[in-house]
Amino acid sequence: MATTTTPAAIDPADEGMHEPTNEPQFNESMYFNFVDQTGDGFATLIRMGNRVNEGHAEVTVLVYHPDGGAAVHIERAPIADNSAFDAGGLRFDVLEPLRKVRVTYAGEAHRLARGVDLLDPKQAFTTSPVVPLRLDLEFDTIAQLFGLGGGESGEGGIEGAEDTIATGHYQGGVLCHGTVTVDGETRQVSATGFRDHSWGPRKWTAPRWWRWISAWVDDRNGFSAWVTKVGDTQPPGNGAVLLDGRLALVRKVEISSTYGPAPYHPETVRATLTTDERMLEISCRTLPNVIPLRHRREGYHARIAELLGRFDFEGMTAYGFLEYHDLLVDGVPAGLDEA
Repeated sequence: MATTTTPAAIDPADEGMHEPTNEPQFNESMYFNFVDQTGDGFATLIRMGNRVNEGHAEVTVLVYHPDGGAAVHIERAPIADNSAFDAGGLRFDVLEPLRKVRVTYAGEAHRLARGVDLLDPKQAFTTSPVVPLRLDLEFDTIAQLFGLGGGESGEGGIEGAEDTIATGHYQGGVLCHGTVTVDGETRQVSATGFRDHSWGPRKWTAPRWWRWISAWVDDRNGFSAWVTKVGDTQPPGNGAVLLDGRLALVRKVEISSTYGPAPYHPETVRATLTTDERMLEISCRTLPNVIPLRHRREGYHARIAELLGRFDFEGMTAYGFLEYHDLLVDGVPAGLDEA
């Protein structure tokens, strides 16, 4: 059994932008979230994906409200090159490579009474009020960023999905501080969360399904885990576990979920994360805060349910995110009976 469980160091130069390939669906993206650890359901998910060969950036800003509502801004903002993450009012500034990133947004958002209303985007966006939204947040890395590639130290892209999701990728837990202002009401942020950076082809409808869960108690304890199925291929899964300040790569992810009635969002989750040294058992119950996103292309329809959950492990509790991506087959998630 391998004895080295810590991930390879990420090259600080990779915190910058990358030269696009000729792949039509080339994507370079950064993603950030935080979840307030009081458990009241206040959280934010932010992503920008530069699809320069298609001439636009995918801009996503989601603010989860404790009452189950949400402020949502989703846009395909035009871009001419891949020189920066700066489009549609959203901007990412690397203040210290691999350690600190500032995220700002100044624009508008639709104020939804329920995040789940986004199951019907046209109805949600035509019936909800538009309000001003401002974010000013700094994300500081917890411990060390890590990759999801193969090999002992996890460098590279996302193992098993390099041709469909990312050829280069790293991620990790973060502490977040700053402000979120929705319709003139400002809330101070001091929370834990997650960030990632990836580049390469991004074909949203290629995976049959994926399951990603992440929760961070504080700056010494937390985890992130990922498992996917592309066609008939399902790699063992990967991620990292941080316990008492020590970070170890995950070699295998086992996950099982129970689902509610249609539209089949997960309600409970049990997961086992295996490192070279131990197995971490995790249980989760999702909160009523869910925002479903979707991608349609070439006759395929993928749904990405972005949920909040309460995670219990090692005698600790943390609130975090679950991302359940599925191709929809006759309206039913492809991974419903598998993970």
